[in-house]
Amino acid sequence: MTDGIYIVRDDNSLVEMRSSAFESEDLLQELLATHPSIIAGDAVDPINPRRWLLIAREQSVPGEEGGSGRWSLDHLFVDQDGVPTLVEVKRASDTRGRREVVAQMLDYAANGVVYWPVEAIRQQFERTCAVGERDSDEALREHLDNPDADLEEFWRSVDGNLRAGRIRMVFVADVIYPELRRIVEFLNAQMSPAEVIALEIKHYAGQGLRTLVPRLIGRTAEAERRKGTSSITNAISPQLTIDDWFDRFTLERSVSEAAIARAVYDWWIAVGCEVVVTAALKPSLRAKLFYGNKFCWPIGLKLDGKVLTSLNYIKKIPAFETDEARREVLHQLEQGFGERYQDRKIDGEPHVPLAMLSSDVKREKLFAIWQALFDRIRKEA
Repeated sequence: MTDGIYIVRDDNSLVEMRSSAFESEDLLQELLATHPSIIAGDAVDPINPRRWLLIAREQSVPGEEGGSGRWSLDHLFVDQDGVPTLVEVKRASDTRGRREVVAQMLDYAANGVVYWPVEAIRQQFERTCAVGERDSDEALREHLDNPDADLEEFWRSVDGNLRAGRIRMVFVADVIYPELRRIVEFLNAQMSPAEVIALEIKHYAGQGLRTLVPRLIGRTAEAERRKGTSSITNAISPQLTIDDWFDRFTLERSVSEAAIARAVYDWWIAVGCEVVVTAALKPSLRAKLFYGNKFCWPIGLKLDGKVLTSLNYIKKIPAFETDEARREVLHQLEQGFGERYQDRKIDGEPHVPLAMLSSDVKREKLFAIWQALFDRIRKEA
């Protein structure tokens, strides 16, 4: 059996890519930090695929209360449910990838769950974002795919998962040897609520291209039976569906307002938005607008009947990065609906009462403002 893969280009030419070792362990570590989706989140949890947020590379691990750091973990991630995910990387050429790395990981996990203060983890995440010139709150909301996310609650969940030992340990290598595989499968079957898995990432190269093929190792039927769940995250309650949200809205508001809300929702769908229900205590509907290969959350609808135009979520988009551009939208809302907004709303979420949109004329006026906003975002993408 050949150890290669083949890519067929659009012009029907063939690129043969052969299996090869990573040039260095640092290269593999950098790829994981830059492209964390390589850690096969859909294989880790097929029902609710994991998304990874990098806290830090070379995360220090204290060995005592208040310690500055006795060890250094290759990567610390958290997933969207605040489950800390410890990643240790070894190339096949490093024979420690077979046994010693297991002892290292257990040291990191045993001490991390006791001595990692969540505030230190949060501050490290903020430093990581600062290096990449990203706003940490914005990066976290994007990771959670929820513009209404309660960030304090998220960090509390990280802390709670740590203290409960609800963590994930991931061994990454270009070759997972049988000895390591057996250890990982044994630990994963025995440990609860912690999860232990290995990820083999095969590296192929040819004609200036790289291809990475991840394969999850360690998840066995026996481990799932013992744990009583396919994932340490499955106990989390599902989000409301769109229909669930409208049922709740009808109960809290009225049938007539629910009908108006449906008209707003239908317009969002008609213009190509994806609509989601946020996971907040009082969930809202949010329209997700795609432009180019990016997206933003420009409009929303809350359970209290407020229809939002979210200037705070578009102010870093080139079309609306100036105060004047956002102030123009604010002025259009004032003219159209007789509202008076404070100037600081150019960085906030000016709203229109849903009841005001019972008028077809008013509703179409708001849709026109939104459509112009969408067109400008997409044009300048």
